[in-house]
Amino acid sequence: MVHSSSLNQFFSLVFLGLVLAFCIAPVSAAIFSINGSEIDSELLSDLIRSDSSLIGGDLPPGTVIFFWNTHCGGCHMAWDFLDEFIPEHPEMKLLDYDLYNSPENRTIFEQYKTTYHRTHLSVPSMMIGNLTLEGTQDISNHLGEILELQQNMHESQGFLSNFFTLFRNLKLF
Repeated sequence: MVHSSSLNQFFSLVFLGLVLAFCIAPVSAAIFSINGSEIDSELLSDLIRSDSSLIGGDLPPGTVIFFWNTHCGGCHMAWDFLDEFIPEHPEMKLLDYDLYNSPENRTIFEQYKTTYHRTHLSVPSMMIGNLTLEGTQDISNHLGEILELQQNMHESQGFLSNFFTLFRNLKLF
């Protein structure tokens, strides 16, 4: 009888732990700038418009780096979103790194964490310009918005650059 009671308590604790893990884990989501500071998702568009360096960076516009893990439920949800998103956004170039069983990909992930001033970064995570989206929710809520702003700013900068080059060549100023 004592053995059965101990076993029931053990399974109750395991069940409670699983319930808590599933309730808490999906809430984890955040947006970070390259300096490591967290960005309020409601202010993201305004911040990008006021500081275009947030969507700048070393990679060409439209290039997105995606870190994920084969055994991550949130990562599979992010892939479900991306499977629908990618065909509608041919301007996006996705560089994806599965961290499971790949020491090379984990090394790349650690390098990005250092570059983006993050001591902790969970998967799924996505880097776009000088921004990091952490978690399925922020990836699905903000990827399209960031790509659109990045594309619009890149096109307007290209237009202005071409405009000034034309006038310089004509020696009008």
